[in-house]
Amino acid sequence: MAHRKSPARLAKDARAAHFRALSARQAAVHALPWDAAAALELALVGRVVLPSSPDYDQARQESNPAFQSYPQLIVYCVCENDVLECLAVARRYQLWVAVRCGGHSTGGYSVNNGMVVDLSEMRGVVLDRATQRVHVLPGTDFDRFNGAMNGTGWHVPTGACGSVCVGGFVQGGGYGYTSRAFGIQSDLVESFRVALADGRIVTASATENPLLWWAMRGGTGGNFGVLLQVTYRMVPLDQVWAWAIGWPATSAAQVFSMLQSRYMRTGAPDALGYMMNLGILNGQPVYMAQGMFCGTAEAGMQALAPLLALPGAQLLCSNTGSYPAMNVWLEDHPYTLPDALPDGICETKACGYIARPLTQADWQSIVDYFATSPNPWSLAYLEPYGGAINRYPVEASAFVHRDVDADLVVDVFWRNAEERVQMEAWLDRFMQLVQPFLNGHVYQNYPDSRLQDFTHAYWGPAYLQLQQAKAAYDPGNFFCFQQSIALPRGQAGAPA
Repeated sequence: MAHRKSPARLAKDARAAHFRALSARQAAVHALPWDAAAALELALVGRVVLPSSPDYDQARQESNPAFQSYPQLIVYCVCENDVLECLAVARRYQLWVAVRCGGHSTGGYSVNNGMVVDLSEMRGVVLDRATQRVHVLPGTDFDRFNGAMNGTGWHVPTGACGSVCVGGFVQGGGYGYTSRAFGIQSDLVESFRVALADGRIVTASATENPLLWWAMRGGTGGNFGVLLQVTYRMVPLDQVWAWAIGWPATSAAQVFSMLQSRYMRTGAPDALGYMMNLGILNGQPVYMAQGMFCGTAEAGMQALAPLLALPGAQLLCSNTGSYPAMNVWLEDHPYTLPDALPDGICETKACGYIARPLTQADWQSIVDYFATSPNPWSLAYLEPYGGAINRYPVEASAFVHRDVDADLVVDVFWRNAEERVQMEAWLDRFMQLVQPFLNGHVYQNYPDSRLQDFTHAYWGPAYLQLQQAKAAYDPGNFFCFQQSIALPRGQAGAPA
């Protein structure tokens, strides 16, 4: 029988030959010789993208074009061995490694100027109904994850944005519409499968490498190793009721006050999850809550009755279906915020946790300031906590943001340097206005490169234990970035 190479193998041979040919005309790819790049290409199931590759500019780009990095190479991994090959090359040539799944890091930490290990093609979901577990690969986005769970009667909390991938999301905690009912996503992690810097693959669970398991549930991706697979405990969820309520500006402060007193840390049933949005539609500020109720529409309406009784309240939309279907449906209903956002626009985000009561006058000051936004794309929103999030023992994982009412998040958008200065100044004044109401902590899945004391903001009292995990599993500080966990002082690889 004749031996024929597959089209994929022929393409791989061509890329490797191209890399070797470049060695005769150009210097090495910084620290990486051309022959090494060719050898890596041939060793992979996936592929290598270099600055000379035609798709380099597309491959290096994060979801937010505000961040522009120029890696020496980007490696699209398809299987575990691809990851190990990358780590071996990075160790040999002392390349700075960034791990990327969906490329949604709000601090731009998914890409660097060294090697990007891209896991977006490591996708897959396997349900084990007998054990009530689901095994998921790190590059699986929520559209695929939710879709694979659809119609099964089982559920794992995911975020509202379908293009976000499991790998980064779960290591930062992972908040979504059903988190008040079931916990943040990391609370449901049974185990991780992780590639360490030295080339070993380990399992992290409550009984095997428990310190790593603890650290990777909130310690943020890219700190300890490369996540290869995560296993979750599934929870039963048949259907949800999706809804949205709008209020006029005259009622907005009253709405916020009621939400905080009755629909966050206390008061509301766990089954009720939502986001409260301040946005701009057709040039006018709008105040709209949208969310899900894990149950019937009738029970959900009963839970929302006090909010619907406020002056000017309007039920904007209502629908019942599976969680995956309703998660997609809420992206467009009742309308999209920010409204008419231009393609390719840049974003700056800031957030903080509300952990003390605000008066109605305090909320009014926030509403009034939001209305001064210089452009029509600004967005502020509350992600309410309470329920299962707050009941989970704070010491049981590295996610410490438990005893809070809500996460207040503000997004601004800009098209050029002049708009950036204007919008970030407006954002800074917003955060100064609300600073007295915040507890000083920041959700680590919304990293802010401008934070000074980021270790306290993201991890608070958990940081010292996270450093112990770093020392145990990455003693050479192989995995590092601008806001990564540092080794304990005095340890090799740590700053003096």
